[in-house]
Amino acid sequence: MGAGLGGWWVHGWCRFGGGGAVGAWGRVGCRMSPGWVHGWCRFGGGQGGAGLGAGLGAGQVAPRPLPAPRSTSTWLGAPLEQLPTPALTLDQATMRRNAERMRERCRALGLRLRPHVKTHKTLEGAELATGGTRRGIVVSTLAEARFFAAGGFDDILYAYPLAGGRLAECAALAQRLQTFQLLLDSPQALALLQQHPLPGTKRWLVWLKLDCGNGRAGVRPADPAALALARAIAEGAPEKVTLVGVYAHCGDTYGCRDVLAVQAIARATATAVLDFVTVLRQAGVPCPQASIGSTPSCSHPVPEMARLTELHPGNYLFYDLQQTLLGSCHPEEVAIRVLTRVIGHYPHRNQLLVDCGWAALSLHGRDQAPTGCAAIEGHPQLRLVGLTQEHGQVEAVDGQLDFGRFPLGSILALIPFHACATAAMHPVYYVHAGGKVVELWHPVRGW
Repeated sequence: MGAGLGGWWVHGWCRFGGGGAVGAWGRVGCRMSPGWVHGWCRFGGGQGGAGLGAGLGAGQVAPRPLPAPRSTSTWLGAPLEQLPTPALTLDQATMRRNAERMRERCRALGLRLRPHVKTHKTLEGAELATGGTRRGIVVSTLAEARFFAAGGFDDILYAYPLAGGRLAECAALAQRLQTFQLLLDSPQALALLQQHPLPGTKRWLVWLKLDCGNGRAGVRPADPAALALARAIAEGAPEKVTLVGVYAHCGDTYGCRDVLAVQAIARATATAVLDFVTVLRQAGVPCPQASIGSTPSCSHPVPEMARLTELHPGNYLFYDLQQTLLGSCHPEEVAIRVLTRVIGHYPHRNQLLVDCGWAALSLHGRDQAPTGCAAIEGHPQLRLVGLTQEHGQVEAVDGQLDFGRFPLGSILALIPFHACATAAMHPVYYVHAGGKVVELWHPVRGW
């Protein structure tokens, strides 16, 4: 910084050089163009275009310095009511119980639990779900795979149809980890792996994705093409590709209305998978592993599932309003909340305004549940009726709102309909015990 530079400092996006500082864009920019820098920049005083900022134009009022933002780490030990809102909070004891219950279900069935990490996307959540082993997880994105690999996890299954344009990233992970596994459901994807073998003695480890009624990715097990593809994986180039097992997602359980309907789908899916494994073995195609999963199906497992080798639920660590409605859990087993503050009273339309919009709470469920996309904990007389980007509108279910019960600044706790979609909107999760923050979880983002 050149000597003799007077003036003011401002924190934000500032432009250097040229005809002077253009200005500051605030603290939450995410785009950097040539000549722009984010940080504390000086305006005013100075020597033309040299130095930090080149001076305010004539007649411009110099801005006051802004305080530096508070680091998330300083919230450790803070009472929940002091958190900046909207804030995603997780009850530590509830998550621990949820994790242990799912492990116990799998132990009772004699199955391995391979937890899906797509709901929380955090090292801490995966550590809890794996019981500290850091082995055997499912991811939905390569960003997740790299993040968990860097965090010391291994035996990672990338359970997403193989995209040809990202094969180099998969190869890097396969070479880095002891066990990195892929999922595929087409001859074209298999051909890609065969055309790009891994170096040395490593082989591509592949699960065949089955569609047992979910209607998303996968081959139908009754389709003759499924047997042909499994045989091609196992026998086409055994020095390059190995068939690990078959994998099915019971996503259609989310359309159920009760536990019995969920269990019927779980039973049908397990039976379809096991029948297909039998067909493979009769055809001389080895298939060591068979896995199904969804949080509804794994929360109330059926005996037929004991003949599989593993389960792969994911949402259960948090649970949510949707899982409560499906019967997967009791209300007290839901660990996730989004805290929001009352920021306005509007008696003429009988509404409260809160500082949580769709940027902090998924809209999923607004047409699927009586409470909409979230329930307001402890206040069944209130309903979240509208969300814009940063605002939420709250009304009374019946009658007139008692505005005196909800003064400006008071906090409401929202129970989201869908934890996965809501968690994806938050850069930090505040884990609490005894009413205070005890951990900060930072999820991975991107694809």
